[in-house]
Amino acid sequence: MKYESVKSGILIFLVALSVLLYYLLWTDQGGEFDSIGSGSTTALEELGETKEVSEVVKPDGIYQHIDGNHYGTISREEIDSIIQKLKEFEYGDFRNITSKVESVASFLEEQDNSLEIRFPGQVPFRIYKDILRVDQDNSFDFDTILFSYKDGKVYFLSKETGKVYETSVRSKYVEELNQFKDSVFNEKTVYSTYFSYKPNDQYLIYLPSEKREVNKYKYFTRQIESIRLKRALFTNPSIAQKEILTNWEEYTDDSGLLRIYKDTHIVSFFKPSGISNETIQKHIINNSIDLINQRGGWINDYLYVGRDEDRKITFRLYNTNGMPVFNLKTELSDIRLFWENNKAKRLLTSNLIIINTTTPFDFSKETVSSGEEVLQYLQNNKKLKTEKLQNIVMGYDMQVDSQNIVSLEPTWFYQYDNKWYTLYSEGTGGNLDGLE
Repeated sequence: MKYESVKSGILIFLVALSVLLYYLLWTDQGGEFDSIGSGSTTALEELGETKEVSEVVKPDGIYQHIDGNHYGTISREEIDSIIQKLKEFEYGDFRNITSKVESVASFLEEQDNSLEIRFPGQVPFRIYKDILRVDQDNSFDFDTILFSYKDGKVYFLSKETGKVYETSVRSKYVEELNQFKDSVFNEKTVYSTYFSYKPNDQYLIYLPSEKREVNKYKYFTRQIESIRLKRALFTNPSIAQKEILTNWEEYTDDSGLLRIYKDTHIVSFFKPSGISNETIQKHIINNSIDLINQRGGWINDYLYVGRDEDRKITFRLYNTNGMPVFNLKTELSDIRLFWENNKAKRLLTSNLIIINTTTPFDFSKETVSSGEEVLQYLQNNKKLKTEKLQNIVMGYDMQVDSQNIVSLEPTWFYQYDNKWYTLYSEGTGGNLDGLE
């Protein structure tokens, strides 16, 4: 009888142990998630930083027009200091003066003794008014802010739409703003001499007058583990099923598909019902920034660079020296969010984190072509219609080798008929992708 009691006790213990193990198997997803039956989860995986709108929607170039000459810089410190100063100003009423302007490009050409601030994409004023601390609510987009040193007039312009809005600031603010003119002529100035080129009535392009030495870099990277991406993107990661295929690894649940491409390092997350956004509906750009903040954060340093008619929001990687980073083949250097009916249906990003962006493991200097040489090369190309040019910029071509080392090569890029192309910077020879 005593033996039977011991045996029964052991049996009960084993049954209880099996129930406990079964429970732990389904509930202890890395110690981060509650039981599926409850339908609740803890915070999503944090892959990078969260950012404010003002940290992502920023200018990428400043131009000072003084006594008929143009001086430009992409220095982050200079841009940040000017924007910080603009936040202190009080702005008057806004007026739409588009009908009084012949064209945006011609208007900009006429604005001597002024400070021009350029953004890489169209910015809705309703977003930026909060950054500038403006009380008025106006519904227009802009990509350029121009301050007149003469009379304190301020213009918000859109090269894309041709719209021009005018306001003004008090004389005391004009005096404060004029102090930035001194930095152009400092011994260690961050400004270089530029010249202007007008391919059409919409766009006025500024190009450096001289050749320059630009650093090229190599960085170590860290690849984000697939399990972490799953935990960052799925609301209930525990039910996402894993499958490894030849060229990619994927996770699926009943409402979403996460695919991680092995060779290109592209991460695609598709959810037909819409990727959850827990914030109140704002502007699509605000919602995009909020969604990325919620779904892992910003793993590298990106700026908002535009949206298109298909409701695609694009953020692009920028290097610490203020230059944009392109990968035109796979768009690895971009974060793209596709929206439909106020829902984000698809996210495309990268699984590579660049380590120590301020201290690359290898860098050297390369002399790149002057703006004059680049412009002459483009004008001499018989397959290119210069009136379709929208922008020409110095940036970095991003390549990733088999060891996941990122190389950034200084390269000229140009925007032509709403698409970016590359012009390699060795001398004036180069290569026009897509046009030759």
